[in-house]
Formats: sequence, C-alpha cells, structure tokens
Amino acid sequence: MKFSARDFTHPEDQAALDALQAVPFFATCVQMFMQTVPEQFLHGLSMAQKIRLGPSQLPEIYQHLPPVCAALGIVEPELYLEMHPFPNAYTYGDTRPMLTVTSGLVEHLTPAELQTVMAHECGHIVCQHVLYRTMTDMLLRFGASILQSVALLSAPLKLALLYWYRSSELSADRAAAVVMRGATPVVNVMIRLAGGSKAITDNVNIDLYTQQAEAYEKLHESMWDKLLQGAAASGQEHPFLAVRTREIVHWCASPSFQELLQRLDTEASSGPPCPGCQQPLQSSWKFCKYCGHASPHTGLASQPEESPQP
Repeated sequence: MKFSARDFTHPEDQAALDALQAVPFFATCVQMFMQTVPEQFLHGLSMAQKIRLGPSQLPEIYQHLPPVCAALGIVEPELYLEMHPFPNAYTYGDTRPMLTVTSGLVEHLTPAELQTVMAHECGHIVCQHVLYRTMTDMLLRFGASILQSVALLSAPLKLALLYWYRSSELSADRAAAVVMRGATPVVNVMIRLAGGSKAITDNVNIDLYTQQAEAYEKLHESMWDKLLQGAAASGQEHPFLAVRTREIVHWCASPSFQELLQRLDTEASSGPPCPGCQQPLQSSWKFCKYCGHASPHTGLASQPEESPQP
C-alpha cells in the first residue's frame, strides 16, 4: 500500500471505536451478528436485486473504481448499481466487500464527484470499517426481525454504533481527499447532497458554502446550543454536511495532509513504470500489484496474471 489507515484516520473515529469496543457484550454481539447475517446472505441479495458492474457492464460507471483501488492499494470490491432516487452509496461485507451506488447518486454527480464517492467508500475498506458499519445498518434497517439475539443487547450498543458510524465518515472523507488530491472534490459532493444535482447547484459559490460550514461551528458556543445540536445529530447515520465540509477543508489545509501528498509523490517516482498500467514498480516485485503484469526485473514473459471477471 502507498499509505495506511493511520495516515488519515480521524481522531474522533479512533476515540469512538475505542468507546464502542468498551461497550459490555460488544464482542459477543459481533460474533452473533456474523452467525446470523453471513456474507452469503448479503451477496445473494445484491446479485438478485441489483446490476453488477464491470468492464463490460456499464463501463462508464465502473471505470472510476479501478484507479481508486490502485491508489489505495486494495483489491476491487464488487460494484453494484441499485435503482433508488436518493443519492447514496454504501459498502457491505467483511472478507468480500460489496460497494453499491444508487441511480440517484449517478444522476446527481459529475464523473469526478462519483469517483470521489467511490474513494470515500473504499476508504471505509482501508480503515476496516465495513464489518461494524454493516452491523449498524442491519440493526437500523431490520432490528429484531433479523437480529433477535443482538437486538436484546442493543440499547447502549445502538447509540455507540451510531456515534462511531458518524465519526468513521470523517476518516473516509479524508481518504477521498487523498485520492482526489484535495478538498474541493469532497466539498463538491457535499454541495450536491445539500442542494441537488449539478443542474441546480452548478453555480454554488464554494467559498461561501465553506464559510457557511464555519459559521455552523458558532452554534456550539453555549452549553444549551451544544445540547440542541448534539440531540439533533444523535440519531443521524452521517455527520451533518456542514461538519464534514469544515473538517475536510481544515485537514486538507494542514501540514500533515501536504506532507502526505509529498510522500506519495516521492513514492510514485521511486520506481520505473509498469509496462502494463504505468504504475510505479518496486525492484522486489515479480509482478505488478496493480495489474499483474510481469516485472521487467524477473525476465518473465510480459503477460498479465489472469484476474477474476466481475
């Protein structure tokens, strides 16, 4: 990998995860969840009700995923398209991640913004969020109807899961900013989600929207205001868009983000390009980890390894 989760994990994400894992019976709940809702169940639902995308199936959507996975150094998750007017994307699974984008998301976003969302979702994979996020989604969507044994223990667990779920979004936003090389693509996605498709929000002033996000922080100056805004956020699955905008703008302006980009640029120029995909090769590699092409160092025939068809 060019970088790891620790390079962009948000402090609130780590703190919330520590608090979640301290909840009594949490490990038991996770074990029961994995026994009750196996990955095969989720995979079967996706195969039955959605369209699986790939090089030969709606490639104009699929093509945004491979560069993201190459940048993050992960195996491509299965990619699905779901008919739903609400713009959304989510990733389920643990050992077999499945990324779904809705038709509403594809219609609302530009190609660069769609790739930003895919980078965000793949950031969850890098950070190993997907198991706990899947568990949270199942608890919220189905509750005791599917997770009867887990639901019995879910009163404190639900609040802890939701708090961590929101915090994990901030880490995934950072992953997207790294892949897309800045805050602007991430902020553009926030604008689309706040105001509608590009046809409506194309002329939104990004600076003014960022100032609006900063002004939201002033609503937390008194204890009463903090309680009100905290109560409003407590049942949400995602942080408010203004919070996400403020956080990603601040982080991308920080020395740590700039140093990370510089390190990535240095690593990118540290080896010769792969003849197959032009990604930099390390001298110890026998095959390119991005496309499977034989490294020139090996003297093997330059044929890519066979990869599974989606």
